[in-house]
Amino acid sequence: MRTGAWCALLDKEDVPVNRLQDLATLAAAPGIRSRAFRFLLNSYEYGLASVVADTASQDDSAARRDVMLAELRNDVPAQAVSLRRLYEATGDMAVLQDLLRALETQAGWREALPIATAMLLINPHDAMIGYSFLDLVSKAEHKDWLESVLASFKAYGLHAQSVMLFSALSRLRNGDPKGALKLLEQLATIRIPRPDFAAQLAVRSREVAALAFEKLGDYRRALTAFVDMKKVTLGKPSDPAAFYQMNVDAGRLDIPPLPPDERDNVYVMTGFPRSGTTLLENILATHPAIETFEELPTRTSLQFYLDRNLPTLRAGADATDIFVEARRRYYVEIDRRRHKADASVLVDKMPLRSAEAVFLKKMFPTRRFIFSIRHPFDVVLSGLRQNFQNNIAMEHFRTFEAAVKLYDFTMEQWFSVHDMQDSGVCYLRYDDLVTDFDASVARVLSFLGVGWDDKVREFAQAAAQRSARTPSYGKVRQGLSIGVQTAWRNYDFLFQSPAARPLYKWAEFFGYPTR
Repeated sequence: MRTGAWCALLDKEDVPVNRLQDLATLAAAPGIRSRAFRFLLNSYEYGLASVVADTASQDDSAARRDVMLAELRNDVPAQAVSLRRLYEATGDMAVLQDLLRALETQAGWREALPIATAMLLINPHDAMIGYSFLDLVSKAEHKDWLESVLASFKAYGLHAQSVMLFSALSRLRNGDPKGALKLLEQLATIRIPRPDFAAQLAVRSREVAALAFEKLGDYRRALTAFVDMKKVTLGKPSDPAAFYQMNVDAGRLDIPPLPPDERDNVYVMTGFPRSGTTLLENILATHPAIETFEELPTRTSLQFYLDRNLPTLRAGADATDIFVEARRRYYVEIDRRRHKADASVLVDKMPLRSAEAVFLKKMFPTRRFIFSIRHPFDVVLSGLRQNFQNNIAMEHFRTFEAAVKLYDFTMEQWFSVHDMQDSGVCYLRYDDLVTDFDASVARVLSFLGVGWDDKVREFAQAAAQRSARTPSYGKVRQGLSIGVQTAWRNYDFLFQSPAARPLYKWAEFFGYPTR
């Protein structure tokens, strides 16, 4: 906090006259030293500037090295320690941002909140920092915290636009959707000059508005708000067509017969986004013999290696060694993230890996899968309602038509390789998981070759300690009280449209009603 406060004062050129002498003693920190020298020079305080210039500062290279090595080992606790040291040396807010992300990844909002608080106190008027702080508080299980923080922000006149947004969210949570919409209407009239902040507010306010319309039973206006939410791009846009080409090209690769894959303790959890994979992954993660991994770049690492090395082969050359090494790199991404040394079963969860079924069958012919099933109408609708991060797959959820196309393509790819009787696949219906928990989980555990453990029933408490990597975590933390989540009948007008027709064959295939 001291380092951050001084760096902020120097950046704003707002150091009190009676504190100038302190700069000479604080200059041992490289971040303060460089800022203090420039400030004193511009203030014509040449004597003090000379003292600061002659002050031996700490070397931040060791801290930078330790951050890199910890990241290389995927050692998040060590990375957090090194980032703290690096910030104390540099006063660079970007380092605190990295520390915040590292802590939230490691242990969720509880560990991240103190750093978010420090960032807010150091830069209380930065709009994005204020928004991020309120967003983090809104994720906490303590709902009264948000009201308390909002009251404090109002008292100090901080971040009026963010306060309006999160006050609307609070009203919605407290059963006042009309009050929430009224606040959002006021927010919409305010011009936000900062583009990144304006985009963030636009996305979140439209999401809250959509949820408010749902509470009021106005599902057509809710759909409009969800679609409007998707029109705002946060980050670099992606080309959704690349998803299809990527998977088709991978399926066409000429992969020679490979040596046996000895990693038979690695399973893939897949299905389709919003089909219950996050719920099941959190359940399995509580079992002492199982370690789960959520949406790792395992497949990406493998593909990077193939893309770099296959073009170097001369025509007709044997590519076996290249594919074997690529397969090894898949496992490197899992092994570098392992934390449960005693786990005998490893589960790689990626919902859309089902679209890669043709390629996976060639590359990992003995791989075994857990496949989550949920009503096609519900998963497509749920995808439309979520604010996903941008990538070539999630881009499809910007429109209903694109989401339907993604679902149809994914199921076509999967069932061109597997069928419902495949002994290498454990199919699990989301409906069964939440209504017949013990029997469903026991069947999955049997498929994985491990016995029952009562810890699996504590998944909700365990999920509260984990970082929320996907939008599904809010529901998972409610435990089995969520029941069977189904909302498609509220949007029946959408599923009676011609654009929904490709989903009907899959609803009938899985035995779900369409009326």
